[in-house]
Amino acid sequence: MNHENKQQAVRSMLKKLSQVKREEGGLKSFVMRSIRLDGSEEEILEEMAQWFLAVRDLSKQGALPSRFSLSEFIPVFCRIAEDKNIGADRFFSGVLEKMVLESEEVLRGAPKPSTKDKILDAALDVFSEKGFHLATVDEIAERAGVGKGTLYRYFANKETLFNELVQLRLDELEKSAMAILDGEDDVLTMITKYLRVYFEFFDQNQRLYRLIVQEGLDVGDQVQDLYFKKVMRRIPLLKRKIYGARQQGLLKDVDFHTVFYGVMGFMHGVIQKWLARDCSYSLVEELPGVVEVLFYGFVNTSKFVESQN
Repeated sequence: MNHENKQQAVRSMLKKLSQVKREEGGLKSFVMRSIRLDGSEEEILEEMAQWFLAVRDLSKQGALPSRFSLSEFIPVFCRIAEDKNIGADRFFSGVLEKMVLESEEVLRGAPKPSTKDKILDAALDVFSEKGFHLATVDEIAERAGVGKGTLYRYFANKETLFNELVQLRLDELEKSAMAILDGEDDVLTMITKYLRVYFEFFDQNQRLYRLIVQEGLDVGDQVQDLYFKKVMRRIPLLKRKIYGARQQGLLKDVDFHTVFYGVMGFMHGVIQKWLARDCSYSLVEELPGVVEVLFYGFVNTSKFVESQN
């Protein structure tokens, strides 16, 4: 995830921060639920450093809730690093290294967004504010700072522009998801990582997805169908991993396709609940409960047995 997307993820998480107790324990618990702490030591260090710098940038922008300051996050990240046997010194070395790289990019001159990227960013803003049907090409061109003729050189019409906006986001999701599905993790770890990537995608692209749903655009069903097809390409690998897990006694002997579509349907049910509640919380916060239900069900077996006796 690039730095801009990380900032968006942090901003989404901060919607819940007003409910966190001011004590360090409450803030630490919030941060640990929000960031990704699985993977290798290097991956955890990279994730923590990215989040810390994203919090720093939001603090500089005045986007942190007034109840909190950057200084309150510093001991929290130190404690988490120590819990992961990374050590505060190593954590801050990683942060410093990233800051140095940032400075070098500034000195070299960070690459400017292309005209096409400016148009796509402006389109998302205008679509989100006005809705797809009420948004006009003139407004998008004006927001992007380009002439209408320039916009038409890149996109034939408003529909083409919107479809490319969706496709670009889907390509990002596919790349992240396929890296997990093509990995060497055991099947349960793979599913957990896959769910996280999927929920992170909706957290970071909630404006686009809400637009699709609220406007009743046909592309909504196309997004889901297209994504299913992309995932289905990896089914042979998933089947092999599931077969191995069955041989080890980790999984029950159930029909693969029933489970696959059941999992996808459950995930979209969780997303629909999130949309119904106006995306007021992070989907990633739902992950532990989702994994618990998918892997172990929602019935307390011992209590159920007692009730039947």
